[in-house]
Amino acid sequence: MGDRTPIQVVIYSCPPDLVAAVLDTLETYDIYGGAHSPNSLADPRLTELELGVCCSRIESSVGSSDEIADEFPDQAAWKVWEDPAYEHLGQLHLHHPDLGRFSAECDAYGRAVFTSLEVDRLAAKHGSDLVQLRHETGLTWEQALEALAAANNGIVLPREPSPGSAPL
Repeated sequence: MGDRTPIQVVIYSCPPDLVAAVLDTLETYDIYGGAHSPNSLADPRLTELELGVCCSRIESSVGSSDEIADEFPDQAAWKVWEDPAYEHLGQLHLHHPDLGRFSAECDAYGRAVFTSLEVDRLAAKHGSDLVQLRHETGLTWEQALEALAAANNGIVLPREPSPGSAPL
């Protein structure tokens, strides 16, 4: 068994027809929290997805965040990060349907971390172009996900969409 570290997931938006796929991924990796917990031992399937809730697992294999991010649908907006393990930084993945995916090393709070050399490189490359700097550091994604959190936080989506459901 390899190194283990905590992992966190927040879903900010998800089309109703993809909720089951997101819940299946959470179940596969035993990630739970908020409304995301099995009904009972007799029925371990998750039945609903609450947007904006941080779900977690205390011990997950290092590298699981990459696998989870690869499994989540591109039409959903989400944040997945695993905490640092030993001397290694964690891994952060942010995704917004309009922006695509951003990945970087991170701290235990899911904040992107850059070395001074990387900061110097970004400053030399973009100078005072704040739009490009925000894009390269993930701030563009963070701001887009914060806007979705403000709009969708607390919305609960059922595993099976009702007929005529509008996408979120």
